[in-house]
Amino acid sequence: MPLKPKTYWRYLGFYFDRRLTFHEHVCYYATKAFTTVQAMRMLGNSTRGLSPKQQCLLYRSCVVPIATYGYRLWYYDGARNKGTMNQLKRMQQKAALWITGAFRTSPTGGLEALAGLIPVHLMLKKLATCAVYRVATLFAP
Repeated sequence: MPLKPKTYWRYLGFYFDRRLTFHEHVCYYATKAFTTVQAMRMLGNSTRGLSPKQQCLLYRSCVVPIATYGYRLWYYDGARNKGTMNQLKRMQQKAALWITGAFRTSPTGGLEALAGLIPVHLMLKKLATCAVYRVATLFAP
């Protein structure tokens, strides 16, 4: 029986596939962030609950770092990441529903605006730009 290589391999928390599309990596961390949001929904439904401002702060400080782990590998100019972004958009839509308490049929853009969240593609663009500036200032004379 011939040996077959794995479709992806994991190294230092990053999931690599043969084409370096990082689909498995984004899928893993988007799912992890999605389940974190679902766990936060239970936290928000306690007897006293959390205010929307606290929920937004909790999302930004706990879920966004999980979802964007390793984004510098797969988010760059010219990368084809439309499919990977959809998973992150669904995760953020679930968080916006939790923060605002709206119906799930509500438009995503409006929910994100009401919750005070910037769209995922703009958030990643901002993070990437800030990272480039930080690296550039390391080597400035």
